[in-house]
Amino acid sequence: MKHLLYFILLITSITSRAQNKPKQIEIITDTRFMNGIGLAGESSAHPEVIDTLYPFGKSRQQPIWKMPQWATRYNLKGVKPKVNKDTVIYENEGKKVSFLKIKNTTLVGLEVFGDNEYAKPRVANQEWPHLLLEQRTNQTPIAQMSKLNYTISARLTHSANLTGTSYDPGLHAAQVTLYLLVQNVNKTSSGLGDYFWFGLPLYDSRNEVLEEYAAQDLGKEDATKKFILNVASNELFSGSLHQKQWVHIKKDIYPLLIKAFNTAKANGYLKTTSVDDITIESTNVGWEIPGTFNAGIQFQNLKLTAELK
Repeated sequence: MKHLLYFILLITSITSRAQNKPKQIEIITDTRFMNGIGLAGESSAHPEVIDTLYPFGKSRQQPIWKMPQWATRYNLKGVKPKVNKDTVIYENEGKKVSFLKIKNTTLVGLEVFGDNEYAKPRVANQEWPHLLLEQRTNQTPIAQMSKLNYTISARLTHSANLTGTSYDPGLHAAQVTLYLLVQNVNKTSSGLGDYFWFGLPLYDSRNEVLEEYAAQDLGKEDATKKFILNVASNELFSGSLHQKQWVHIKKDIYPLLIKAFNTAKANGYLKTTSVDDITIESTNVGWEIPGTFNAGIQFQNLKLTAELK
């Protein structure tokens, strides 16, 4: 009888803890890239998928991820994968993308060869090469969240400035930021479709420690002209990727996102949008290379998980 009573109390306790545990939703999915990646072309004006990368074999599921390669001179379309010590590699003159399964994660490598991408140093308003991984997320309302837990481990493998005597830090750089596109999706709101960019920086060739950056998205013909806020790097991690050591981020970014939204409104953006209207519409991470840089980064353990109220 005592054993039965103990068992009942144990089950009740477990059930109670499970009921009290906040509901969690994965905002970024297929973080191991098992379903493949839709390859986009060279122009953001034509974001259609033109090929599919399957680092781990074809899947019955449609790819969730896309790989934009805006402004590249070397399209990865039709490039066949190579395998080197269990690492699957897609490579051409302009870039190299690699995938390695490690236990419960996938180690991703992204490299851009700026010396091939640029015939001469970039000038003002000229487009620059991108090598991104992006996906449309699951549209969980921001107002329903109590936490937004962001995890990633990243390491700079190399970064060389080959711009030469024309180097201008206002024009030339190599940078990696994970962006969230935060958008009004309320069909009854006059601000439906309006959005801003919320940036979680990893690396910028110009500075080891990155200050908060808030401005309008400008600098090239196809710029969105929407508000961008990149948080300061020390809000996310200590140290710098410049040291080429692994940096590990595990952070509830919900307060930072709400602060960024309020800053956007204070700067005259999202005038008819409230917190109740917004969701994370999509995310992207990878290289933007507005300078003649050869650069590479690795990352793994990418997660973005919302805890609901």
